[in-house]
Amino acid sequence: MQRAARRTPLAALLAAVLLTGVSGWGWTRYQWQAARAALAADRFQEARERLTQPLWLWRWSPDVHVLAARAERLSGNLPAAEAHLKQALRLAGGATEGVQLEFLLLRVQTGEIDQVAPLLIEAADNGHPEAPLILSTLSVGYMHNLRYMRAYACLSRWLELEPNSAKAYQYRGWILERMNRRKEAMEDYQKALEIDPELFAVRLAVAEMLFEDRRPHEALPHLERLYRQAPDHALVLARLGMCRYLQGDAAEARRFMEAALPQLPNDPPLHITLSRLDLQEGRAAEAERRLRAVVRNDPSDTEAYYTLFTAVQAQNRPEEAAAILKECEHAKVLLDRTNKLLREVVDSQSARTDDYAELGELLLRINQPQRGLYWLYEALERDPAHQQAHRVLAAYYEQKGDSAKAASHRRWLRPPEAASDRSTATAPP
Repeated sequence: MQRAARRTPLAALLAAVLLTGVSGWGWTRYQWQAARAALAADRFQEARERLTQPLWLWRWSPDVHVLAARAERLSGNLPAAEAHLKQALRLAGGATEGVQLEFLLLRVQTGEIDQVAPLLIEAADNGHPEAPLILSTLSVGYMHNLRYMRAYACLSRWLELEPNSAKAYQYRGWILERMNRRKEAMEDYQKALEIDPELFAVRLAVAEMLFEDRRPHEALPHLERLYRQAPDHALVLARLGMCRYLQGDAAEARRFMEAALPQLPNDPPLHITLSRLDLQEGRAAEAERRLRAVVRNDPSDTEAYYTLFTAVQAQNRPEEAAAILKECEHAKVLLDRTNKLLREVVDSQSARTDDYAELGELLLRINQPQRGLYWLYEALERDPAHQQAHRVLAAYYEQKGDSAKAASHRRWLRPPEAASDRSTATAPP
């Protein structure tokens, strides 16, 4: 009896340890499942936090590191994603299908989309279980680089697989809006809201489109709902103020717009509407100040130019106003050509290297340097000696004060008399 009594504490201890282990495993499994659900709902930071426990308790599992890599990649932490994939590779003793897929998706996000897209599209077309994720990643990569037609194709294929994906409708609406297919964009945005009425960004996009179409009464219910959700959101305040302006309520319009101004110092629609309100109130000089800042930041904003023309004209400076109107007409030509290249040319089978270089130059001229540089280097990828691309890049880097990069492009330039010689060139010394 005494011996049995002495064994009881040991048995209790073993039972407690076993219970702790079982409950710890159960909690880890719960966090793992919750992390997967968070990723599916685009709550990337939550997914990263929930993976802390599985990464500690199941640190020898390649699958855990693959999921952690995905969470880091979607959060934008690409070095951490790569580190997890390398660990998964070591633990698995080779490249599993999951590791291979994540490495390919990582390459999309690091700018190698054209190199890996054929493999990924083939996998999606062959019924890969992660096809929606593949198509989503490709579409975002194409959207980032203004490859609208390719992004549209990926999103349409995604919707064939998941016809109730609000995110796919949201992204496709964004693409269609930028392709000037506004009616179809609105249809996709509204479909996204039918599926998920809480999509804040989509509702705001719908409100902005209605506002731009001079339909403030239809935009107002959306904006008021957004205002109830986020009364301090700068874009909501700005667009609500712009809507009040169109309704003729000048006092409320100014109150909302000026409340948004500190957080949106470079928002063209806000400044243009405030300048119109200034003009309405006889403050042409203040309107001019706002508008000159807009066209300085975006030389392609024809609406800002035309309003600036009105502001200068109101101050009895007709010659200067006429010059501004000419600048407006020039900006419209640049913008129309840029949009035509984006919509109809660069993703077509007949796109030429010259088209890429022209688009890159135009984007630099309308103050979109990141996108402009992308297309200029795409031209050089096709033709390493392309004269227009090197000339534009040399001038760009010279202006930025990067003499080394400017010189590296200038070395490729041929004398004018040799410009017509399109023979294959080798890299200069």
